[in-house]
Amino acid sequence: MKQLLSEPTVRYCEEATSWVIKRPYYAISNLAFFISGAVILIKGKGSRISRIFGAMAIVIGLFSLIYDSTYTYLAQLFDLGGMLIFINVLLYLNLKKLFERIYLIIAQLLLFILSLFLIVDLQGYSGNIVFGLYVTVLVISEIYLIKTKVHKNLRKWLMPLVIFIIGFLIWILDSQKILCSPIGLLNGRAIFHYLNAVTIYQLYKFYELQK
Repeated sequence: MKQLLSEPTVRYCEEATSWVIKRPYYAISNLAFFISGAVILIKGKGSRISRIFGAMAIVIGLFSLIYDSTYTYLAQLFDLGGMLIFINVLLYLNLKKLFERIYLIIAQLLLFILSLFLIVDLQGYSGNIVFGLYVTVLVISEIYLIKTKVHKNLRKWLMPLVIFIIGFLIWILDSQKILCSPIGLLNGRAIFHYLNAVTIYQLYKFYELQK
């Protein structure tokens, strides 16, 4: 329990304060997720895909907001957990066309638990490695679905992938304190939030198209 309430293992340009909201600029930047979620829900008019992506945008924003507000290792796990849940949802949408759904759900649940165990055990930047492996599997599954014409419109899928990669590279600059902006809302982690919110919206448009 003491470990979970300790400080996070990753530091950024915006240092934690003694305020109620520990990292206010990063916390504010999470509004991008709530805006993205609201836009998806409104545009989707209640479609199943819009409900999934709208809800996930809001959940990711909420978990990230908790992380930036409380600045604890437990909140860091929630933040990463939100991203892992989202990518597992994407994997489910892709792999349900290839595997029996009940077995797929069980396998994903077990892998999710194992991933969290490894992240807690190894700490450091292990969460990035685990998340990177998930992204790699997702990319491979999407390439297969597009090549077999199960999914269509490669360009609409490449756009959110490129946006995410750009956001992640900017995130690295912040996490390593290589490039820190005097304006908190323009630091790498904040920009990563903005670009991730756009990524979720673009992915919603892509999966809506597959119907």
